[in-house]
Amino acid sequence: MTMKQVILIFLSAIAGVVLAFILNFIVIEKILIPDPCYYHVHGTNKVFDIFYYFPSFEGGHPFPTQFNFIFTIIIGALLGIVFCIYKLKFLTKK
Repeated sequence: MTMKQVILIFLSAIAGVVLAFILNFIVIEKILIPDPCYYHVHGTNKVFDIFYYFPSFEGGHPFPTQFNFIFTIIIGALLGIVFCIYKLKFLTKK
């Protein structure tokens, strides 16, 4: 593997992380939590509690947990790397 390919894979991993954060916090969060005040009087399930908690600095509204951040980083990096390796293999076959 050349240095150019390693740099390309690294940049793809970073791009994957950025896109995963954009998807997570702009799209998915708005779908899952259309009204953050809903949770003032309603309970949550275990899966929701893994990804969000209710800190006082947010006024009791859902806020992503550390697990949510780590999960988003790992998924984004893996998808970026897999996509880049797939593209590199595809380009080298031609």
